[in-house]
Amino acid sequence: MKEGIVLRRLISLMLILCGGLLFAQEDSEMALEEKLYEEYKSNGLDKAMQMYEKHKTAEYEGLQEPLNLLGYKLMMEDNDLETAEQVFKAQIEEYPEEANPYDSYGDLLLEKGENDKAKENFKKAAKLAESIEDEAEKTEMKQASLSKLARLENKHRKLDFLAGDWEITQTGYRDGKAINIPKSKQNVTYLPGESVLRITHTKEDNAACCERIVAYDAMDDTYQMAYVNAINPNGIQVSDLTITETGDGEFEFMEDYMQNNEKKQAKHVILQKDKDHVEWNVYLPKEGSQDWELVNKMEFKREA
Repeated sequence: MKEGIVLRRLISLMLILCGGLLFAQEDSEMALEEKLYEEYKSNGLDKAMQMYEKHKTAEYEGLQEPLNLLGYKLMMEDNDLETAEQVFKAQIEEYPEEANPYDSYGDLLLEKGENDKAKENFKKAAKLAESIEDEAEKTEMKQASLSKLARLENKHRKLDFLAGDWEITQTGYRDGKAINIPKSKQNVTYLPGESVLRITHTKEDNAACCERIVAYDAMDDTYQMAYVNAINPNGIQVSDLTITETGDGEFEFMEDYMQNNEKKQAKHVILQKDKDHVEWNVYLPKEGSQDWELVNKMEFKREA
């Protein structure tokens, strides 16, 4: 009898111990940001931050930093912008020399509509990203911050005035002599997302000619253009475009491209006369000189 009582007690003790171990294992497997979220929901943000101070790791965890994940959870899932802002600010105080806390806080400010403050934080993030040792991580961080900054500053929309349908009258020049070129048409539209231009060029009779895709590269602060001839299978010609606004409605494009394995350059001077008329002149380097030679003059007239 006594042996039976002892055996039952031993079994009960084992069950208690096993149950405790299981609960401890479940608790340890729960991510810290989830624990912080539950603590915030139950006892408020101050208690959650106390828990963070107790359990945080010695090293910065980047995008997986618990405060970062908690902030986004509050912002994106709960739409609790006020508390999310406190969490992101706490992350900046904790890691003032890291890039991502400023990028995350910039996202929060965008949600609040505070675009100027958001720009300041994206600039700070891009600057701090330069000190990241891992090149892939550095590139990813800079691209994220600079792309959002570019959209806020409309750097990707410098060519908005070209959107629409145009009739083009153009004259070519060879050795200073004018050469008449048949009229043509051009349709310029933004692809979904409204940050990439598609330029479709057709002949006057609507026969296919060529296509261009133009997109802004925030990392290099330049545009890139891909050219495809619709008739001749010559592959894709890629150019880098540096666009400078030289005056009111005046732009200068410096185009760098490869031709026959040689680096080439062209200069485009564009004048927006009014919303329905654009003059576009193309120049190539004059042989044996540092001067530029006009090779193509185009007059754009918006179709009614």
